[in-house]
Amino acid sequence: MTQLRVAFALALTFSVLGVMTANAQAVSKPPVPSIAIVDVEGVMRDSLAVKSARSQIDVIAKDLQKGIAEEEEALRAEERTLQQQRAILSPEKYAEERQALQQRAAALQQRARNLRQTLDRGMAKTMQRIQIVLFEEIGKLAEEMDVNLVLPRSQIVVAVEPFNISKQALERLNARLTEVDMALERNEKQ
Repeated sequence: MTQLRVAFALALTFSVLGVMTANAQAVSKPPVPSIAIVDVEGVMRDSLAVKSARSQIDVIAKDLQKGIAEEEEALRAEERTLQQQRAILSPEKYAEERQALQQRAAALQQRARNLRQTLDRGMAKTMQRIQIVLFEEIGKLAEEMDVNLVLPRSQIVVAVEPFNISKQALERLNARLTEVDMALERNEKQ
């Protein structure tokens, strides 16, 4: 009886090992990695499209800042006038005028903050659009070079230069996208 159990246990063990070996052979191994590295930040920084976007943002910001500065100067002039009229105005009228002036100044500050946020959001959206195009081009380049893994340079400690495809990625991005139109979403309150 014990010999029968031992024989049964051995048979079961060999059959399980046979199934495991067959399953192990059926599972395919992952492909041998073919790696490339891209300095995404560097490519974005040097791209013609990003330079175009930054140039447009600078012009828009300068124009907006000029308009805000003019309005601030007008408010300061009104404040000086109000100070000059203080002696001839009743305390209630002076307080009322001063309060109205302060409310307009606060509204101007809020509008300036909203405009800055609009510029920041516009730039962020534009950078995302450019990065999507960059990643599409990196994907095409990787396929052409038979690379199956592309890593960002910022995640690599040490790498040999032939792995770096940043120059080719920048050339492709610049060929596909030289400039972008900044589309800013403005609130009606601005």
